[in-house]
Amino acid sequence: MQDHLEPKNISNAVHLPCPSCGNQLQYKAEIKQISCGHCGYGEEINSANDQVVETALQGDLSQAKHFEPEEVNKKIFDCQNCAAKFMVESDQLRITCGFCGSDNVNVDAFEHQFIKPVGIIPFYVSKEMANQKFQRWIKEGAFHPNKLKKLSRVEGLHGMYIPFWTYDAKTQSTWEGQAGYYTQNNIPIPSSNGRISNQRVPNIRWQRKSGNLNHFFDDVLVVASKKIDQSDVNKMPFKLEEVVNYDPRLIMGWESEIYHIELDDGYSIAETIMDHKLRNMCSAQLGGDTQRNLHVSSKKFAQTYKHIVLPFWICSYTYQNKIYRFLINGQTGRVQGKKPISWFKVALLILLIILIFVGIWYLRESGMLRGKF
Repeated sequence: MQDHLEPKNISNAVHLPCPSCGNQLQYKAEIKQISCGHCGYGEEINSANDQVVETALQGDLSQAKHFEPEEVNKKIFDCQNCAAKFMVESDQLRITCGFCGSDNVNVDAFEHQFIKPVGIIPFYVSKEMANQKFQRWIKEGAFHPNKLKKLSRVEGLHGMYIPFWTYDAKTQSTWEGQAGYYTQNNIPIPSSNGRISNQRVPNIRWQRKSGNLNHFFDDVLVVASKKIDQSDVNKMPFKLEEVVNYDPRLIMGWESEIYHIELDDGYSIAETIMDHKLRNMCSAQLGGDTQRNLHVSSKKFAQTYKHIVLPFWICSYTYQNKIYRFLINGQTGRVQGKKPISWFKVALLILLIILIFVGIWYLRESGMLRGKF
């Protein structure tokens, strides 16, 4: 067994025969190797990341490295139900969409050329592990239908590489605002007998402040898919330090989505994320017990980007004729998804709370709890 795979060109990656028996090699998440399912031969993946480099965002995009899916024995399919575009093996006959479960997919007939990814995180979570995580996740929570727990195994689980952009930027911000500090003042209050008594009244002392903030953003992660929400990605973060050089052999046997969000549109999303974080950092510098009139002005420069692909297990399941989707981070195994609510259970809880309060009220009115409340 080799310690690391030696780099090979794309034409060799299309057909990756096993040196032992001649069958096709594929990447296996179970053993984290490129291996042969026939004889068990395996090769370790190359953990180098020297090609995972930044590219100037304002550079000439025509100079970016591109690829065509056919170069790696892939075809692009277009889902007629949800409009997703994804790559699968050219010889795969039965195609279902991993995002909506539809089998109404056609080969994309348009010419296509895409910015080539520079990095990838291979699947660490196998299909069996993904099913086990689904079994645990589907049984969690007290306010879900009991029948939902019988979905012990999910069908149509898709291992798919999802496209992402990462952005770096240097920033300079100036801010000004007012920090409020809670105080208490003694206010003379006349009483009914004519005497004056002091009463402590809360007050806010405002102080105007301003300042500067320099910050470097490293690898702001933006999903380039329109089928996965950025908010879901934020709840299931990746360990980006484990990104390795993109190797087309690692996607052999796996589906890959094509990016729908272009590079400049992705940067607009990243800029919103940056602005939100910058405001929070400036707010922390302003300080105080409360704040008002915080104004932040920021400049961004030296922006760079990378195109990487990250692993997800994706599936839609149906409960009472409604489709629900869940995601599993293919690196960490964290699950994010939606489950139906049992409104009957919610109603029972509300009814129980009402009965408790009615019972307490009745006991008080009847005098049985007099002196205890």
